[in-house]
Amino acid sequence: MDLIVRHAAIPGREGLCDIAVQDGRIAAIEPHLPQRAARELDAEGNLVTPALVETHIHLDAALTVGQPRHNRSGSLFEGIEIWAERVRTLTAEDVRTRALAALRWMLAHGVTRVRTHVDICDPQLTALRALLEVREEVADRITLQLVAFPQQGIYSFPDGERLLVQALEMGADVVGGIPHYEWTREYGERDVKTALRLAAEYDRPADLHCDETDDDQSRFLEVVAAETIRLGLQGRVTASHTTAMHSYHHAYAYRLIRWLRRA
Repeated sequence: MDLIVRHAAIPGREGLCDIAVQDGRIAAIEPHLPQRAARELDAEGNLVTPALVETHIHLDAALTVGQPRHNRSGSLFEGIEIWAERVRTLTAEDVRTRALAALRWMLAHGVTRVRTHVDICDPQLTALRALLEVREEVADRITLQLVAFPQQGIYSFPDGERLLVQALEMGADVVGGIPHYEWTREYGERDVKTALRLAAEYDRPADLHCDETDDDQSRFLEVVAAETIRLGLQGRVTASHTTAMHSYHHAYAYRLIRWLRRA
């Protein structure tokens, strides 16, 4: 065996167990394994679990608090404005250094699967280029998924749709969107429909920031559900945040939840 972890507590099992690993895969779990391994670790009765998953992070913005200024209002929208200012000073090395630091911290705490949103509202796609390299650099330790995220909107930012397509062509793993941040309801609906159409065309999952507001009239989640069903993308679409749901009228929320179950 390559590795045996001895005296490990495992959820759902009585007593302590030994865990044998061969060629990067668990080969056996027994109360006691008599064989020896090239490397052995004593868990000393501590809990051993599957690796942890970070499903939503923005590595391109990691470790930038106070740059170029602090968010005095504490609001999401001021935070986005500050980030738009910070993007102008991004370099590939800047993104790479901060992303690797954050990933090292996550790895030290047992995280080996990470989905990061990457702002593609930059004609140079600086952050995406840097994180594509980081993805390869950490591949032996962390599975890193990159979401092509149009932070300023697919239609409210100049050439947003072209940049989104370019990001997918470059190798982004997931299609992003942000309908509630678009200038108009019409733009927001187009944001959703374009993101999910591209997900179908490129055979990629989708992960959209959606209705991240207290406004009970922000109702793009219904469009996400309808388009997911229409395009046959069930199980491949994530709607992140959706905080407006807590402000919805109960009758509307009940109807919406029925569609979400189907999607």
